[in-house]
Amino acid sequence: MEVLNATSTHLTDTAELVEKHVKDKSTTGISNSISSWVKTLSQHKELKGIADDLESLKEAISAKDGKKIVMLMSKVGSETTKASESADGSEAKKIKALGAALSAGAKAIEKFAK
Repeated sequence: MEVLNATSTHLTDTAELVEKHVKDKSTTGISNSISSWVKTLSQHKELKGIADDLESLKEAISAKDGKKIVMLMSKVGSETTKASESADGSEAKKIKALGAALSAGAKAIEKFAK
């Protein structure tokens, strides 16, 4: 999981971004962050599923499809948390924190996305 180990700052920034967007109920600028992750993750076969789900999430956000956003954020959160098991040390903690932020974000969005 070299790609994940090389993106420490990106991981932290993304977790903070997810939390901020959920708190502010805003999607401004989220598309660029998702595109950046899709590009990074697409370079690795074992992470292609997460990249594909992120691409679908970006489309759901554009379409303002609340139910699909919740479903995809929850799925990507779970997949990210699982991917943390393949990382080492502090990177594993950051990846797990990102997965938790995505999962918590899905639960928060579910409350107002109906």
